[in-house]
Amino acid sequence: MIAFHALTKSEFRNLKLTDIVDGRLIVGDRDIPLAAPVRTRLVAWLDHRQRRWPNCANPHLLVSRGTAPRLVPVGHNFPWKGITLRPQALREDRILHEIHATGGDVRRICDLFGLSVEGATRYLKTVEHPDLTIEGDRIAPS
Repeated sequence: MIAFHALTKSEFRNLKLTDIVDGRLIVGDRDIPLAAPVRTRLVAWLDHRQRRWPNCANPHLLVSRGTAPRLVPVGHNFPWKGITLRPQALREDRILHEIHATGGDVRRICDLFGLSVEGATRYLKTVEHPDLTIEGDRIAPS
């Protein structure tokens, strides 16, 4: 969900099962249609969660051995502990990809990712940056 829909680490960590309805994710005032690959992975996770913790009353989407029997979200480092990939890097990469794919449509970026105009403008500055060129679907140094 972070890589496809650019959720923040906190948004992802605090998702509840009730935030997902009919293939849509409700985050704050955003109503996000989930991408097909996200829905596939979500179904796999929910199946695993049900098998592993069949009587889990925890309302959060993400649970762990320590949080399954409680009503609290997973810890701040779950599931990132021990890996070098960081959720903020995934989020920024997704936003950068979208700003370049839309030719710098700030309004779309604000709506899609819940950014302020100022926040989206930070990403917009990369669109015509002289040191960057578009090669296929990625940004590469020129």
